[in-house]
Amino acid sequence: MPTLLDLVVTLLGSVVRLIVVFTTEVALRQPIDPLALVSLAAGTVLTVVPTAVLGYLVAGAALDAIGVDPTALVRSPPEER
Repeated sequence: MPTLLDLVVTLLGSVVRLIVVFTTEVALRQPIDPLALVSLAAGTVLTVVPTAVLGYLVAGAALDAIGVDPTALVRSPPEER
């Protein structure tokens, strides 16, 4: 029976393999196709940016759910006298 660890290992291995395939078969293919490079860059941006924003929001919601104030983790300036 597959475990959560097996799922995570398989997922990370697939991500690494996907990156290798994209760089070797799309980005570094000879002769270099500028349209393929532009579409690869656009797809990367359209995937990474929303994923990073969603991860940031999920992390904030998780901290809020367990009762940690994210603003308390930031160091405040010293008080003036």
